[in-house]
Amino acid sequence: MRAAQLGNGVRTAFLIVSTMALAAVFLGVKSIEYAGKYRDGLIPGIHWSPGADADPHLHIFYALYFVMTGMHALHMIVGLGLMVVVAFKALRGRYSGQNYIGVEVLGLYWHFVDLVWIFLFPLLYLLSRHH
Repeated sequence: MRAAQLGNGVRTAFLIVSTMALAAVFLGVKSIEYAGKYRDGLIPGIHWSPGADADPHLHIFYALYFVMTGMHALHMIVGLGLMVVVAFKALRGRYSGQNYIGVEVLGLYWHFVDLVWIFLFPLLYLLSRHH
């Protein structure tokens, strides 16, 4: 946001694209994780075959897991689309000390997505026995 306030569109766009690259890495890791869950038969309703000795509550856990992480991924994809728009506007010199609201709103949205992950990660990966 500071780069936008200073009217430095190139730096603003660079920082947004850097964020996009890290988000793409995260989504890539999540895709690999989802593929592993599919391979292991852990997708409720689509490909569910965890084995006869599996905990009966495993189905509920994975249903919630895919809904919560899927919604997070969807919000990340929306954020990536917004970042493309804001980065192009930055490169065109649309932001300045008087007008940087687009970058600020994007930052607030992205921090919301981060905050959701701060709660999801411990809930699904650290407190869980099933992963």
